[in-house]
Amino acid sequence: MSYSKKQRMAYVVVLLCVALAAMCRHIPKTTDIESIILDQSRTCLYLGLYTAWGIYLQKRVVNPKIRRCLVEIACLMVFWIFLRSIKYHIMTEILSLRTCWYLYYIPCMMIPTLGLNAAILMGEEEEKNTKKRTAALVIPAILFVVAVLTNDFHQLVFSFPNGKPFIDQNYQYGPIFFGIQIWAIFCLIAMEVILIRKSKSPQKRRFWLPFFPGIMLLYWNFGNVIGTPLITKYFGDMAVSCCLLMSAIYQSCIYCGLIGTNTRYTELFQASGGITAEITDWDWNVRYRSGDFPKMTDQMRKDTKQAPLLLEHGIQIKHISLRGGHAFWAEDVSQVSDQYKELEELQEELTERNHLLQIAYEKEAEKKAIEEKNRLFNIIQNQTFHQIRLLDQYLNELQKTESEEIYDRILRKIVVVGTYMKRRKNLILSQKEKQEKLTVEDLRRSLEESCDSLKLCGINGKYFIDPEINFLEDDSILSCYDFFEWMVEELIDVIQFIFLRVAEIDGQKKVAVTVKGVENPSVLTEKKPELYVEQETEDEWFVSIKV
Repeated sequence: MSYSKKQRMAYVVVLLCVALAAMCRHIPKTTDIESIILDQSRTCLYLGLYTAWGIYLQKRVVNPKIRRCLVEIACLMVFWIFLRSIKYHIMTEILSLRTCWYLYYIPCMMIPTLGLNAAILMGEEEEKNTKKRTAALVIPAILFVVAVLTNDFHQLVFSFPNGKPFIDQNYQYGPIFFGIQIWAIFCLIAMEVILIRKSKSPQKRRFWLPFFPGIMLLYWNFGNVIGTPLITKYFGDMAVSCCLLMSAIYQSCIYCGLIGTNTRYTELFQASGGITAEITDWDWNVRYRSGDFPKMTDQMRKDTKQAPLLLEHGIQIKHISLRGGHAFWAEDVSQVSDQYKELEELQEELTERNHLLQIAYEKEAEKKAIEEKNRLFNIIQNQTFHQIRLLDQYLNELQKTESEEIYDRILRKIVVVGTYMKRRKNLILSQKEKQEKLTVEDLRRSLEESCDSLKLCGINGKYFIDPEINFLEDDSILSCYDFFEWMVEELIDVIQFIFLRVAEIDGQKKVAVTVKGVENPSVLTEKKPELYVEQETEDEWFVSIKV
């Protein structure tokens, strides 16, 4: 049997039950037993209908928030019908009857409120937080219910002019009762307006269906308040009338598509030839299957529940838990697998290529480092070429001499020249390799170490740099140190004292050297004509040059 036929049959059964219940109410009763049997039959019919409707909502409505509201409405309807039954057939004491009467207003207030909340929730995202809005709707209804339940203390809902006992045959409406009616009517009207707005979508079928029971419910509510004879005579049972019309509103919303349901599984699976899936119950028994879904064992289904299962020919089985069972579907991932393999191969190729590039880069960096070292070595060699030849000369003399005294003097000269070469190399590396500017402090350290080495040759070396000179160009620093070393190398065999001064005279930075122990420094001027030489004492000479 198709789903549409089942649906029509269900609606026919519901209409027959309602009609039968109405007959039980309006059939003339000749005895009390007939009255009790017919009324209890009517109650059982309504209890069965609303219980079945609540189960239907729990199983079929997709949106969890709307499902919760509608199931709560169904539960309140069952409570209302049950409460009506015990009031008229079980309770006999006045207090019990009045308590049941007051309890009527729990469903009377909460059903319209929850109905409005369900209408607002239609079409909204499930993840949206609606707790504050729901609380804003429910709290006024709860306050009205509390006011009714405590009416005996304040009588602002119902007042009893005849005094005790308070019975529902003789009472008057208080101000809060009209607030209750206004709230209920507001919820119903707002619900109708929201349903009208949300029903205008062209995708909805028979979108006008929820209007009719809504209009009837509003008419009944107004008629009941003002005491319309038609309402009082034929539809005076408030619990039955309100529950029937409210359930009709939301069942119409389900029928026209305003409320999504997960029905027609069998037809869906039969029609969806492009979907390869199956649904099982909790015991892994297959309930629905579509397409060419592969046959699976219970163990395979259990494994798929833990992780997707990959079968032959690139078919992957996935799982999701459902209320009441499991759903499995197949996906063709062969193309993805092929692409994944191609990506893996490409990744391996790129990894190897990257490794080769890394090796080439390291080799190139190593080559550059060697070239840079060779370049620096050539610079050092070129700038200390004279000292290298001088050391070579000293070493040759060292091999030829047989005098221990001469041997010792040559070794000391080698130390002086070696000290200069070490300091000169440090200055070059600081300037070329580290890309740093030379400072006056670098010159001081170099001169201090050279002066210390001169002590080995019995020469007292001193230096002075004007404190006002805070900066010298790199070439000037190298020139000062080179000039000092040149003077030492030229006069190392004759001088006893050498004193170097760096000062600024007449706006020019000059290097002056005072040497002691030289008879005639003409050999210096022959090699450097730009020198200024002046004799200060018999064996003391003053030599200066610009830097």
